[in-house]
Amino acid sequence: MIHENSRAAMESIAPLTGAARIEVLRVIKNHGPITRQDIGATLGWEINRVTGRVRELLDKNKIIEAGDDTSHSKARRLLKVAV
Repeated sequence: MIHENSRAAMESIAPLTGAARIEVLRVIKNHGPITRQDIGATLGWEINRVTGRVRELLDKNKIIEAGDDTSHSKARRLLKVAV
């Protein structure tokens, strides 16, 4: 069960996260498959801001993970719009 204070806090930022989620989805549509790090670089955002929005989009089945970008020393997951 979510505490009432937590619920109020989440509701107060919902318009902000919704707009951010739309921006992340737009970048994925235009540049995907793309990594979270590249989304952050494209938008000029910290990775923490990107990761939360990506999780929301994955949970809503708007995007999917589509393999790995192995061009870095550590493989990074690629994201694309769900078909």
